[in-house]
Amino acid sequence: MTKRELLKRINNGKERGAQAILANKIGISTASVANWFTGRNYPTEENIKRIASAFKLELNEVRKAFYEDDEFAQTVNAIPLTPSNTIQLPILADVPAGLPEFSDRDVEIFKDIPRDMFPGADFVIRCIGDSLAPKFNVGDFCVIRKETEPLHGKPMLVKTETGYCMKVIKKTEKGVQLCSINKKYKAFYPKTLRIVGLIIGLWSRTDRENLLNLI
Repeated sequence: MTKRELLKRINNGKERGAQAILANKIGISTASVANWFTGRNYPTEENIKRIASAFKLELNEVRKAFYEDDEFAQTVNAIPLTPSNTIQLPILADVPAGLPEFSDRDVEIFKDIPRDMFPGADFVIRCIGDSLAPKFNVGDFCVIRKETEPLHGKPMLVKTETGYCMKVIKKTEKGVQLCSINKKYKAFYPKTLRIVGLIIGLWSRTDRENLLNLI
């Protein structure tokens, strides 16, 4: 069954309006559903089960509609993201007061990513400040692995007496020093320090930049 055939099954033989019906039936946004059918994203295994249950369809039929009916993936021999090769990471809407623990209300969205891209990742959060610019910029999504020990030379999410920040850890004879890549900030020794996590990767946008400025 193709995606078009799936839409027709959902809406009595008609494609028009089927996406809205599907979104309403399983309780998600129409934008998310639209992304599934354009190939920009894939439904999670849980949502595939919801679709199958809501419209009394075979689970494998629904799964194949999304993961085998993908013209781009077939053309370039791309490997589609499937439940077997992905994990779901929570993207936090803000910085929860209790990090590294957080609740469902702190989660903006769950995102499927390749399982082997960020092994051990626990959550994703927007870059805090510009201390690590230009390596990590405001608006980038930083992938965090929970960690309680300071790791020398590594970028980490920490909490000091002034709040949460992202800094490079430097261990010295005086203790743990917090350093910035951005030259306008000086390194310092915090009065209080709690290590929240290690920044193991990031997602960023390149279309916002004019690369001619770098040539």
